[in-house]
Amino acid sequence: MCFAFLKIFSPPLLASVCFLAVCQQAHCHPEEGSLVESIDGAKVPTGILLPNIEGPQPWSDKPVLNDPLRFQIAIMTDRTGGHRPGVWMDAVRKLNQLRPEFVMSVGDLIEGYHKVHRRADQEWKEFLGFIDQLDMKFFFVAGNHDVTNEVLHKKWREHFGPTYYSFDYKQVHFVCLCSEEPVDRMSEEQIAWLSKDLEAHGDARWTLVFIHKPLWTYAERDLAAGKPDRTNWKKAEQLLVDRPHTVFAGHVHHYVQYQRNEQEYYALATTGGGSQLRGNQAGEFDHVMWLTMEKSGPQLVNLRLDGILPANVVTEQGSKRFNKFLSKTSVEVAPILLDEDSTEQFSSGEVAIRLTNGFTEPISLSGIIEGLPLRGLTVDPGTFDLEAQPGKTSELKVRVAFSDPIEYESLFRTSLVAQIHTAGDSKTSRKLKSERIIPVVIDRRFEFPKIAKLPEIDGKIQNWPESSNATSEKPLIIGNALSWQGPGDGSAKFFARYVPEGEQVYIGVRVVDDRVISSADRVELLIDPRPLSVRTTTPQYARSGLTISAYAPNEAGETKIDARRFRNNRIYGNVQAKSKLTDDGYDLEFAVPVKMLKEVQGRNWHSLQGTVVIHDADETDEKPAEIIWRGTPRVREISTGFGHFVREK
Repeated sequence: MCFAFLKIFSPPLLASVCFLAVCQQAHCHPEEGSLVESIDGAKVPTGILLPNIEGPQPWSDKPVLNDPLRFQIAIMTDRTGGHRPGVWMDAVRKLNQLRPEFVMSVGDLIEGYHKVHRRADQEWKEFLGFIDQLDMKFFFVAGNHDVTNEVLHKKWREHFGPTYYSFDYKQVHFVCLCSEEPVDRMSEEQIAWLSKDLEAHGDARWTLVFIHKPLWTYAERDLAAGKPDRTNWKKAEQLLVDRPHTVFAGHVHHYVQYQRNEQEYYALATTGGGSQLRGNQAGEFDHVMWLTMEKSGPQLVNLRLDGILPANVVTEQGSKRFNKFLSKTSVEVAPILLDEDSTEQFSSGEVAIRLTNGFTEPISLSGIIEGLPLRGLTVDPGTFDLEAQPGKTSELKVRVAFSDPIEYESLFRTSLVAQIHTAGDSKTSRKLKSERIIPVVIDRRFEFPKIAKLPEIDGKIQNWPESSNATSEKPLIIGNALSWQGPGDGSAKFFARYVPEGEQVYIGVRVVDDRVISSADRVELLIDPRPLSVRTTTPQYARSGLTISAYAPNEAGETKIDARRFRNNRIYGNVQAKSKLTDDGYDLEFAVPVKMLKEVQGRNWHSLQGTVVIHDADETDEKPAEIIWRGTPRVREISTGFGHFVREK
């Protein structure tokens, strides 16, 4: 390898020898063989110094894009016309990071539109302060806001001299024109100047034209209406038509690419000027245009300011701060659980929202409750704000009411959409932001009363209570849904009890099934044992959820049991279950240790959330229908819609 000659040649000669040798072996392009002076004065090659590798090489055979005639510049567009403070300077800071060779403009740099000398001086002083912060050269183009009247024309001449001019860079001719002589027009003098200028630079490989207003659209409207071209643009266009050129304008505050005379013309959007900012399809965004000059012409892209991120957008220190912000701030939405006997409808209630700040800085929350049915709905307040100082909790109650009662299942998609952020200080730390989407639980409270003693688990339900829960006549069905023929084919009712003695949960289920298939028919209990505050905030319960299945009895009267945890498939062997055939189906009794709940909630467990799924097949080799008491088609992933069973105190 060339690097072995380090002790023989001086550094400049070594670089030349290595470069030439490597170029022969790595197929370097001839133009890469030139030498340039480095920072320390040594002559170094412009090409890549590649090692000599025999056989396959870990790089492609594409050229290095370092043509000496290639260059990159940026074009900034309208700052004013209802300017939004801070956007232009944001672009300045980002261009300093992008490092174009210089920056062009298309005018409307100050608000202007007045005849007050002192005010004009103040506006130009402010703008020139912005330009002082730019690391590279900036070229001014006059817009209508900049030279509205003779007073502003005079100020322009004092600061910048002519309102139209040209220059050259790497065989490209740059022409900066003025569209305001006096308004929406190029003067005859400017046309005469342009004619001479273009004639004098007929050998330019490309011509780039910068003007504030897209005068070609004005001229075309005049001509289409049978009027003469008041703008003089058509005269300018005739001077340009025989040479490769590209035209850039601003003024309209929305982006459009045009094709004229087989050349590309552009009306740019804004760099802080007035805009509705409706996005790409509307051509309304804050941007700079990035121009790379190639032999074949300019290559152009639009860099949206909100898409240009600095290298330190996330630092190790900043990442730790943000992760701490996420972990130390919490939003809880206390569920509305109403004691209503057997009704499945909701009329009104209050949602309690709590913002807890364990972070080191004050935090704020702005939010809205979404997903509620709109008919007869009142939400007070509709939108809301909360603030919490470090170490404090703030609470707000939002009243939700309907003019007519509404089914609980219509409320399953209700959620709080909240934006949480720190106050932030631009001098010391950036503002931190986080969006939280939290389910709002509005439901009835299901019975979970105590009983003195656990019944014998033998499949014979001795004392059926007056009230129980039942699958709907038109339930949600997954699996082989088409095989279900109605409640007589597969349905169930059940009740749940808490047994303090021995700490057990007892569940009795009565299944109606016109044909019992012991190898397929079963009752599945899906239980979310997490604390109420956790499961109402995050419905995904797969890490902690429990599934307990018991089958219809086989010919020997035996009941197959399967109890396990979703996350690790851990089997719980101390669950009891027994089934017995009945005249119209089968009964099932479950005894589930409270230990399952304590493992997750602790000794003072409060409640559980759960549902019942009836698996019903009518043939031994048939995939069963799954009749769901409460829940969604993702019943094994999220507990949305499950019943809340709150322990009797």
